[in-house]
Amino acid sequence: AIRDSLTSAEEALRAAQQSFEQTERVLARQRTLNQQGMISTQALEDAEVRRNAAQSELAAARARVVTARQQVTRTEIRAPFDGVVSERKISVGDTVQIGRELIKVIDPASMRFEGQISADRLGELKLGQPVAFRINGLGDTEFRGKLARIDASANATTRQVEVIAEFDDRSKAPQVAGLYAEGRVESADRRALVLAEGSIQRQGDTAFVWKVDGSQLKKV
Repeated sequence: AIRDSLTSAEEALRAAQQSFEQTERVLARQRTLNQQGMISTQALEDAEVRRNAAQSELAAARARVVTARQQVTRTEIRAPFDGVVSERKISVGDTVQIGRELIKVIDPASMRFEGQISADRLGELKLGQPVAFRINGLGDTEFRGKLARIDASANATTRQVEVIAEFDDRSKAPQVAGLYAEGRVESADRRALVLAEGSIQRQGDTAFVWKVDGSQLKKV
């Protein structure tokens, strides 16, 4: 209804503008005819009265448009940042009271990964360590980040420590909050020998491989 009022006010403004321009043209002709003695002074004054009335109506129409536009502006809710609407708690036509929560907007740049790590591994963690994680529902896409916070205390029940990782590339962060994810912290790099599974031999609980040492085979 408010936008309809604006449309009506704009249409009335266009009509008032046309009416004013018409009375201006008539007044100009009446002045010329009056100077030539072809019409009376009263006719000229009548034309001036009609022009003044049209001018007043034009000013009033402009004021109504300004008011209508202000009312439309008040129907728009703008977040102070670019984001994604994650939850809407109102519907079209609802009456909104002061202080009522209307919608929730998520800033993609604020998205982060929150996880728990066993307190036994706390000594391996430090801020800035790389983190890789996958998010349920987003396939095999792997996201990269870095540890931004490590809680100073563990949960008394689970003995888990909460950690927070920020995305390396925030522009690629998911735009849906509250999803489950699994991640791993890259706490250290170690050099290791990669062997084909078939080369590993077992005797009871012992695993070994054969190594060529000169002209001999050695079990290692």
